[in-house]
Amino acid sequence: MLGSSMAMRRLDQAISRVARSKHIVLITGESGTGKTTAAQMIHDRSNRAAAPFVDINCAALPETLIESELFGYEKGAFTGATAQKKGLFEAAEGGTLFLDEIGELKLELQAKLLKAIEQKKIRRLGATKDVDCNVRVLAASSRNLQRMVKNGTFREDLYYRLAVLELDIPPLRDRHDDIRELVAKQLAVEQENAGLSLQLESKALTELVSYNWPGNIRQLFNVLARLACHTPSGTITAAQVRSELARFRTLDPDTIILPEHCNTLLADESLDDFSTRVRGAVIEAVREIHGNMSRAAVRLKCDRSSLLRIAGRINSRNDKTGTTSVAA
Repeated sequence: MLGSSMAMRRLDQAISRVARSKHIVLITGESGTGKTTAAQMIHDRSNRAAAPFVDINCAALPETLIESELFGYEKGAFTGATAQKKGLFEAAEGGTLFLDEIGELKLELQAKLLKAIEQKKIRRLGATKDVDCNVRVLAASSRNLQRMVKNGTFREDLYYRLAVLELDIPPLRDRHDDIRELVAKQLAVEQENAGLSLQLESKALTELVSYNWPGNIRQLFNVLARLACHTPSGTITAAQVRSELARFRTLDPDTIILPEHCNTLLADESLDDFSTRVRGAVIEAVREIHGNMSRAAVRLKCDRSSLLRIAGRINSRNDKTGTTSVAA
């Protein structure tokens, strides 16, 4: 996991701390931030490092297959079960089982998973006896599990069982300082794989660093791979980078997606306080996209002085509550 920013140094320290524990770890973060890499690092730094690390993406398999993949089955358990098969809990014996995108599990399977974690036993499909399992469970989700608990789509008891230790992977837009290092490392990989000799124009690097990367590291590596393929030799230009980034503008270019917290009414928060928080998020998001308050005012169809007064009132209110303020 590359990066020398303060956020990544703190993350590396947190990984080492949780690796020494025996507890379950819930890894959160947006898609493409490196949750699987973090889980592998936890395993590698733990006392189970010599044992298997087994992972499954719960969103990648049909609902009908996940249960048999996790718990295994006996011969004759269902049509096509011609022989006994051990599940991933047994495959990870003595090691670590990583359940990626655990929020995609249906409620019925969540109950069986909770039982397996608490009792440290599983029962294969079609079996009459339990099998002991000595595994450490790591789980990850790009979805807000607390919100899913409130919506009734994720079991509250399972959430609290999983969230004994939590590890949040910061999105790439919150650690722009790491982008240069990620670009240099991955571009070297692309050059070696293709036998190319490439350079990156300084303005091209600036374009990459300043972009917000909604798809995080996965999206960054996708762009670099395409740039390497489309530039057999020579220098990657800023124009090429802008062309590649334009592929991801599937929405109207003037459409701005607000932060997830704008969907949540906090405990004891009034309608007025919520409106103020959302207005602050809108102003900040538009300012970041358009570069300054003058352009933000044009986008929001108000004059700059009025927008500054609104931001000032929001900041004054936020200072009293300790909430993040809007940049002028």
